[in-house]
Amino acid sequence: MKDLNISAKRQKAELKWIAGCFGAAFLLNVISIIAYKTSWSEVFTQLLWVLIITFALYAATIGLRIILHIVRRLL
Repeated sequence: MKDLNISAKRQKAELKWIAGCFGAAFLLNVISIIAYKTSWSEVFTQLLWVLIITFALYAATIGLRIILHIVRRLL
């Protein structure tokens, strides 16, 4: 079976994407805490939901990047 090699540049790019998704999900959590005037302890207690939203956003960005790649190849 052939080995799969992922370059360091690609790994750094993917880490930036997932960090951006985590930042967006964390910001959404902070905005909801402010909007609903809840306890700031929810920043830590709702971290599992933040991670779930992070991976959902990351999956959405992967889908969009695949679509953009296909469109670029066709044009």
